[in-house]
Amino acid sequence: MWTLTNRSLTVRFINGEECAYKVLESSFKLCDSELSLNILRYDYGSIIELSVRSDKIDLSEYPVTMDLDLNEQAQGLLALTLLNLASSFMDRAFNYYNYMAQGKTPRSEPPPERPEYPGNANYVGKWERDPVNCWAFPTFPRGPDKIPPYTVFLLTKLGNSYRAYLALSSGQLTGFIGPGPKLITFTGKPSRSIKGWPLVVGISKDPYNAVENAVKLASMVAPIKHRRSKVRPRFMVGLGWCSWNALLTEDLNHESIVRIIKGLRDRGVPIRWVLIDDGWQELSNGVLNSVKPDPSKFPKGFRALIDELKALGIEDVGLWFTINMYWRGVTEDFLNSLGVEGYRVGEGYVPIPNLEGAFKLYDAWLRLLKAEGFGFVKVDNQWIVHRLYWGLANDAEASRAIELALQLAAASNGLDVLNCMDMAPGNYGNYALSNAMRISQDYIPMWRADAKLHTLWSVYNSLLYSHFAYPDYDMWMSYDQSARLIAVTRVFSGGPIYITDREPERTNVELIKWITLSDGEVIRVDEPALPTRDILFRDPYNESVLLKLASTVNEYPVIAFMNINRDGLRISEKFRLDEMPMKLGGQYVYYKVISGEWGIIEANGSIKVELNELEVEVIVLAPLINGSKAVIGMAEKVLPPYPLNLIKINDRIVVRTRDEGTLLYVKDNTLSRVNVKASDIIEV
Repeated sequence: MWTLTNRSLTVRFINGEECAYKVLESSFKLCDSELSLNILRYDYGSIIELSVRSDKIDLSEYPVTMDLDLNEQAQGLLALTLLNLASSFMDRAFNYYNYMAQGKTPRSEPPPERPEYPGNANYVGKWERDPVNCWAFPTFPRGPDKIPPYTVFLLTKLGNSYRAYLALSSGQLTGFIGPGPKLITFTGKPSRSIKGWPLVVGISKDPYNAVENAVKLASMVAPIKHRRSKVRPRFMVGLGWCSWNALLTEDLNHESIVRIIKGLRDRGVPIRWVLIDDGWQELSNGVLNSVKPDPSKFPKGFRALIDELKALGIEDVGLWFTINMYWRGVTEDFLNSLGVEGYRVGEGYVPIPNLEGAFKLYDAWLRLLKAEGFGFVKVDNQWIVHRLYWGLANDAEASRAIELALQLAAASNGLDVLNCMDMAPGNYGNYALSNAMRISQDYIPMWRADAKLHTLWSVYNSLLYSHFAYPDYDMWMSYDQSARLIAVTRVFSGGPIYITDREPERTNVELIKWITLSDGEVIRVDEPALPTRDILFRDPYNESVLLKLASTVNEYPVIAFMNINRDGLRISEKFRLDEMPMKLGGQYVYYKVISGEWGIIEANGSIKVELNELEVEVIVLAPLINGSKAVIGMAEKVLPPYPLNLIKINDRIVVRTRDEGTLLYVKDNTLSRVNVKASDIIEV
């Protein structure tokens, strides 16, 4: 069980004074303050509870620092940090490739094609001055002393046990891990007393269970609900299109959106929902000035656009805004239009940092959007809460009020929420209702390095964040040079799948057909895929090892293999099936979807996979019944078992197909193919 033996704790005051103490789990006096430290212990982990009351002087914004019991015997470390480990090249990448993909002149020099990651970031120990990001960046520290600052999650193995450390925003404390093996707490506002639960530690002999246990513990002290206990957003079902990379802000308008959607639908691309991203607003000095869209871009308003899109077959339309309504807030005219009040910050107004005040603003705004015909919203810039109310409100309390107000308002108006810029403790620690969240940096089109790094970030972040909500790996262009690999990652994400094509005539229709059914339903795994056991503490970008993520589809185990090696090395390896996240048993037919290779394998066997740079392979494991037969699925789809309804009765397999194509099955050691139509019933 986790202990705090021989660890120190430091209390900081607003005047710069510090007081250190060897940790004892109890209540005690310390430098004119009363401190209580409790470790709430369970069979599957622990919760740290801290409270401090100062008699004479305010506590610092960083009131308590505490050593963690992490020793050099750790057999592996995976850290997810908010420190921007990609800052040296991402701005150039955005300003170069986003415009190049539109056929425009880039606005910067090109970024490196093989960027160094993780990069160095200057750390001074103050959130307001450090390069802290809204995104989590995976890294693999070579010892506890190398844990980066602003780490929100840490997985380690000690002996035969795994520990999952999860930082929280709870009570009046926001926690972070690092630099090194320590817990740092943050309040955002000096005060005489604080209490909170800034860290939980899940423990298990299985790494995936350790993470699950950490989330279970967190839900005891923060308003977190696990993804599985919440409603799946409607936009999860069909293929979507987002305006961002296609049009950015400059080219976004009524005509461009309709032209692209009509072009896609005319080519047989079954788009079912549309997301209008940034660029629709009427602004005054960069502040949102009207509840209506810019009349020069949308002269007929939102309703006319939505009606026209629905006439083209679109089922749902969403609208983008930020958690503070816009990057610099809103004007007084905007508030007056809704009949609500705001909180003045800089040149604009933002939601009042309490539940009642914030709810009134969000409710009035979302009620208007619902009346216009929108079915969901994308809410960006969520991490900014800690900066908006710095020195004015407690960080954990403000985050909880703002996040819950948004979710309650959305739910009361029947709108789903796609969360974005949302990976800080104050965000995920309050996802009681919303159930989809971006889990990595923005997609950058046509940049091969992004296909590698974006995949790395998304896959390892999913290990944690897929517990809070369905993970969104972001939009993508179907004619990106790495589109097949990108498409596979989205299918394995278990989250929403949506493209951002600008030129419908270039859209890779065959690739879209590969990942959708004919009615536009997207093909995806049963549960968000997770990195396999053998790479939990490996770095597929910098090491010669394939990135592997696994899940099930129709209860068939499936694995995606990808070569994202920084140096472009060809990688060959034998993958052992006992490295899967789930336990397997019996015999399987393995089928390589890309190459078509197949064979029979035991649950403890291994499969050889060899890939060049940015190549991908998908393997389906079809259970072999009585050693003689197995149904693989539809050959034309990325996950062949997906379009099937299967019934197994003793040694019989009855298949009902959900789409037309070629049914693959193995019988008596022979691979057979039969052409089928939707709703056909076949007995194997």
